[in-house]
Amino acid sequence: MVVSVNMTSNANVVSKALQGLSKQFPFAMAGALNDTAFAVRTKIVEQTYPEAFNVKNSVLPKTMFRVEKANKKKLKAAVFDRLNKDFMSRQATGGIKRPSGQNLAIPGRDMKLRSKGGVTKGNQPRNLLNKKGVFKTVSKRSGQPIIVRRATKKRYPLQVMYILEPSGNIRKRFDFYEDANATARREIDKAFAKRFKKAKATARR
Repeated sequence: MVVSVNMTSNANVVSKALQGLSKQFPFAMAGALNDTAFAVRTKIVEQTYPEAFNVKNSVLPKTMFRVEKANKKKLKAAVFDRLNKDFMSRQATGGIKRPSGQNLAIPGRDMKLRSKGGVTKGNQPRNLLNKKGVFKTVSKRSGQPIIVRRATKKRYPLQVMYILEPSGNIRKRFDFYEDANATARREIDKAFAKRFKKAKATARR
């Protein structure tokens, strides 16, 4: 997950404005790109991420999102997910989740979820299937593969713990790209004006 910040769209205009300041130009441009990238990171970490997720660890987004800085030879900055989590990319774009094995295990009607969402480690599919009275079967009514647990020592009733699906739709919920691009467009002109002013002052010395 990466969003890049550059000024190629108005590079010709900028170049004309900086005629006579050729030595300062790359430094001014790189500084503006870096200022903008850090503004984007702040937006993502402090607003976009908390609005999308129930944040249990406030350090995580700060650790996850970093800035790749521009320099006078590489006039492009980027904000990226240094942990490279596929999960985060799917949350930002939506789409179809494929299982690492044969099926995705979706909590069924009888699975007790934690108050903050998700299941306990002991109730994860692999661990649950190691317990007595828990097994895979197929629903006689729908033909749906499921993981069930016997509620008593008798054969029935059965509790539906997981529904097994070959894939699942992931709803887009993390506006990473939208917020990053909007922030970059808003900040780049201000950042460049500030760096341009400094470049002119430096050139006069």
